[in-house]
Amino acid sequence: MRRRYRRRSNGSAIVSDSVYIAARLPWWAAIFFGLISFLIFYFGFPAFLESKISEMNSSAFSQAFDSIFMRRIHWFEWLGIACGLIGVFFGVRNYAVSSHAGYEERGLVAFLAKIVSRNID
Repeated sequence: MRRRYRRRSNGSAIVSDSVYIAARLPWWAAIFFGLISFLIFYFGFPAFLESKISEMNSSAFSQAFDSIFMRRIHWFEWLGIACGLIGVFFGVRNYAVSSHAGYEERGLVAFLAKIVSRNID
């Protein structure tokens, strides 16, 4: 019998990778990682996509590209909030507890970060 793999979305993979990275960092590096990832995903990528939208205003397909890019901008903002929350959580957690987070705890943090960031966004 072959093994079945569950396919994850790109956003879910980025959030779970961010959880894995932040869980292994010291508290100050986890906060810095959360801040940098928040700034990149919340401000960096949307600014880049908005510049591309303004370049394509003369194109015949500008309306279609505009709607596609606007969905991506919203997705990147959600991802920035989730990564920022992950960094803050593991910064506080790693300051209080010196041991590394286990698999179950990392999964719970990823799940909660996704839910809370959707409600904030």
